[in-house]
Amino acid sequence: MFRWQQQEDQSWLGMDGASWYHVVCAERGLYQVTSNARQSDFENYFRLDWGGVDTEQEIIRRGPELEPYILGLPGLRLLAPADPNEAFFGFLCSANNHLRRILPMVRRLGEYGPQVYDVSGWPVHAFPAASVIAEIPELELRAKGFGYRAATITRIAAEVALKGEDWLFNLKKTSYAESHARLVELKGIGPKLADCICLFGLHHMEAVPIDTHIWQAFTRLYHADWRERPLSDVRYRLAADQFRARFGNLSGWAHQYLFYENVLSGGKRRKDGL
Repeated sequence: MFRWQQQEDQSWLGMDGASWYHVVCAERGLYQVTSNARQSDFENYFRLDWGGVDTEQEIIRRGPELEPYILGLPGLRLLAPADPNEAFFGFLCSANNHLRRILPMVRRLGEYGPQVYDVSGWPVHAFPAASVIAEIPELELRAKGFGYRAATITRIAAEVALKGEDWLFNLKKTSYAESHARLVELKGIGPKLADCICLFGLHHMEAVPIDTHIWQAFTRLYHADWRERPLSDVRYRLAADQFRARFGNLSGWAHQYLFYENVLSGGKRRKDGL
């Protein structure tokens, strides 16, 4: 989720569509949250309605090989943003990109939405609708560092706007397979990007986005014979299907542990030749 930023006082200010959350650490590990949203919205965003311990235990039951990852990452959660529009365009910014560039790109895109709050001189904007993004001149986005993605983002925004502002919200109500199929129909959205949108924007827990980190973890744990092979379209589908067969409706949650552990430890393993 790309529009969360730590402030100078160590508090956090984050956005989810038109909702803002200002989170301040209080005594004894508790937090004070100021927001224009309801408490239930905040709890849903962090999936506090999912029993963390029960979920972890069930993942371990289905895949005992993930126990060290889960025990080593206590408190890791799969977020559930309410606005699929922001997740959709945020991941369009992430294609063939790295986090240091993605964060400012999504924030700049967000500035095209109406301002809803201001804290410490930092104006907070509701994320713009697809119809608004479609009207942004491509050259304007290129000047703001979007590169070739400027053309892709505005073109896809125009397609989504034509489908109606409820199109993405309605995809949350369809099956994972149907949502994924509709997303890859948009030129510029491939299987991995569609899986990112399905998991983080549409809350389809069967989605397993396979990037470099997941591929390294997957081949290390499940397919050592693929470790030196590239991630082809065929292997992507086979790996994702195998992961879903093992973890079912917790595939996306289990995916988070594999991803984050590999981010933290993958470099050391490569250095050690593991």
